[in-house]
Amino acid sequence: MDTSNYSQSDTFDEDFADGFIGKYLLVGITRTTDKGKVLSQQQLHGIIITANADAIEIELGGVHEGKTWRMPPILDELAPARRGKYELKTTGEVVEDPDFTFTLTMCKPLLH
Repeated sequence: MDTSNYSQSDTFDEDFADGFIGKYLLVGITRTTDKGKVLSQQQLHGIIITANADAIEIELGGVHEGKTWRMPPILDELAPARRGKYELKTTGEVVEDPDFTFTLTMCKPLLH
């Protein structure tokens, strides 16, 4: 997903976004080279505390408890999570029955 030119402020549905507040989100982030080689992976989880046209903000849990994380306000990329236990490869934590998942792949730009 390329969010560099992303803007949905004209079409952002605040009432729809309000329905995500208080939901538990599991996030997977993969960073790759421009050739697709995986450089790193990170997994985060927490409660959505803000969802507006500027950002979705998550109050993190687990090993990142006490921190917040902001992501683009792309609500249609939040996928309903399957019920069950999710073991996070990067931290060893187990997250049970999150409400939604979000995956993001970030490609490191080719430097000339």
